[in-house]
Amino acid sequence: MTEKTTKEEKKSVYETLSKIDVKQYLKKKMGLDYLSWATAWGLVKSHYPDAQKKITEFDEYIPTKEGWKGTGRKVDYRLTPFGCEVEVTVIIDGQESSSNLYVMDNKNHAVNYKSLNMGAINKAQQRCLVKALANAGLGLDVYAGEDLPSDETETAKKTPTKSAAAQPTQPSKKQKPTKQELMSYPVTFNGTKTNMGILLKHYNNGLSAAVKFADSLQGDEKFVFDSLKAMN
Repeated sequence: MTEKTTKEEKKSVYETLSKIDVKQYLKKKMGLDYLSWATAWGLVKSHYPDAQKKITEFDEYIPTKEGWKGTGRKVDYRLTPFGCEVEVTVIIDGQESSSNLYVMDNKNHAVNYKSLNMGAINKAQQRCLVKALANAGLGLDVYAGEDLPSDETETAKKTPTKSAAAQPTQPSKKQKPTKQELMSYPVTFNGTKTNMGILLKHYNNGLSAAVKFADSLQGDEKFVFDSLKAMN
């Protein structure tokens, strides 16, 4: 096998995974589509048997009366005063894809460190694995609010349907939206469909993933977030 061939195979990982139609494997929870970690990992392993996954370990800090103190141990989650987050990396054909996710309750709200348990942390790690696989190409369109594989998604974007055209437009700079409209503005955060009101709440609570995500917003999403932030 030549060096050129090897490079071409490595570049094809995203293309290979993004063409897998995961619609038939999707399940519903609270009205949202999701792909189970076992199914996602099984699909990847069927194409890349040598694929690996690893959960990031962090220095452990725990709250005490004197403040947060290091224990000298390593744990597979990061505990903070605002909640807890995990990070998972997948290695597929020599390429790494990572994602982080905050530990949440059954309503997708960040769990306070006082309410944490290992079950919630383990579920967050499994969800984070699916997000990391999405970054590598598997089902990424689902996490972008669409349930089509890559090729079909491009066609759908170029040919909007009548129903899509008939939907009310989202808040924009020209519409002078109300606070309620801004709060209900849809956004996909951490692979979950939510709204700007929830994102702002996590942002104000100092959740690092929310802060990083908010800083990356552009266009109308940035305008909506900044406008809502100015009202609070």
